[in-house]
Formats: sequence, structure tokens, C-alpha cells
Amino acid sequence: MPTKITPQYDSQYARMAKAIAYLAARWESHPSLEQTARVAGLSPWHFQKAFRRWVGVSPKQFQGALSLDYARAHLAAGAPVLEAALATGLSGPSRLHDLAINFDAVTPGEIRTGGDGIILRTGTAATPF
Repeated sequence: MPTKITPQYDSQYARMAKAIAYLAARWESHPSLEQTARVAGLSPWHFQKAFRRWVGVSPKQFQGALSLDYARAHLAAGAPVLEAALATGLSGPSRLHDLAINFDAVTPGEIRTGGDGIILRTGTAATPF
């Protein structure tokens, strides 16, 4: 059954759109849950719950995906794993390794080589965004 469009629905959509834009613009500084919840005008608990419902992942996972995307670009350009991790604002290559494994099921080294010898299967899902 489709979601009924109500003023509350529109309000939640606007709050999550604002939070996504905020995180996308400030991902390098890794905003806290409290900071992002404040931008959305919600308590951290309510924001976490609403963000996951609307976006499909937690705010922390969303920030991780943004960071990994930036690191992928560095790795694809031939940057060493340590350099890509530090340029992304991560504490070191092990943190980048964890992100890559959790999101892409490949290592940063495999991303750097363009995935030579591996087979990737991907999927997409519809969201309001």
C-alpha cells in the first residue's frame, strides 16, 4: 500500500533531505549524530530512527559510504592505500579496509587495481530520495 502523503510525511521528508544535504556537504568533518539531529530538528534518538526508515541505513553508515566514495576516487587515481585513507579523514588504512569490506566486499587494494580478477554483483533499491 502506498504511503499516504500527509503534512507529517512532508515534514519528515524535508527533515531527512536537509540532513542528507548537511552530511553530504560536511562528510569530511564527520558530523556527530547530535549535530545532524539538531539540523533536522529532532532528538538524536528520533533522528536515528527516522533516518534509517527514510534512507535505509543509519547516519553513520551513510557517512561511511560518502567517505568510501571519496577514497575510491583516490585509489582509482593510483594513490596508495595509506594516502587515500588519510585524505579521506580516516585514522589509517585499517579503517579504510573495514569500510571497503563492509560496503563493497573488496579490499582497498582491489579497488585500487580496478577489481582485476573479481566479479561484482550490485543492486539498487527505490527510495524517496
